[in-house]
Amino acid sequence: MKFFPYNENLERQQKKIMSRFRKLMNGETSHQLELAGINYRKAYGVSLVHLRQLMREFEPDNNLAERLWHRNIRESMILATMLAKPNDLADDQIIEWAGKINNIELAEQVAFNLLGRRNNIQQIIEKWIFHQVVYVRYSALMAIGWHFRFVGTELSLYVKENLPIFDALVTDKIMIRSVAHCLKMAARFNSELSKPVAKLAGEWSKSGDLQLQMTGIEVLDEIMISL
Repeated sequence: MKFFPYNENLERQQKKIMSRFRKLMNGETSHQLELAGINYRKAYGVSLVHLRQLMREFEPDNNLAERLWHRNIRESMILATMLAKPNDLADDQIIEWAGKINNIELAEQVAFNLLGRRNNIQQIIEKWIFHQVVYVRYSALMAIGWHFRFVGTELSLYVKENLPIFDALVTDKIMIRSVAHCLKMAARFNSELSKPVAKLAGEWSKSGDLQLQMTGIEVLDEIMISL
């Protein structure tokens, strides 16, 4: 665990949050997470709906978010992604967070709540997309997709130039969903990417791998809807 200097206000907020976690504890949810292979050092099983409700009780605060993230508890880490101010976190801070992304749920929350809403993420993406941990790579691809929706099309050239890398990433079954999400969102929000994305998806749709074939068809369907 990372240690922080004592701050009475932040300590009080953390105690309040931990108390709420205990009250909202759901053993069945924790069990379902375990069955899905999503493991944490500690998890209370609090639903994402309740975490979003809890988020509204606090002002966004990167100091609080940093402390919550490094507690290594499922709910505190997810809440940290919700309370962080994406554009006020330094690249080094976010890159440090990557070391604790060890499952799909956490990867998706980091992508949706934090990285996908942050300006100027290309430097981070370039590091994460080749990360040794598959869930960090997964988070990077999901974040690219959400970035097109929440921020804009500034990653368009990056996506276009790196389609061969995305094609290579789908050989890992864990990565297929995140790559598909990235390309669907890119093509939806920038029509200039529709043709190169459709070409790649068309190749997938003819694959002998059923999962990749269905992913290609899904991407093509999305592009047709958005045109």
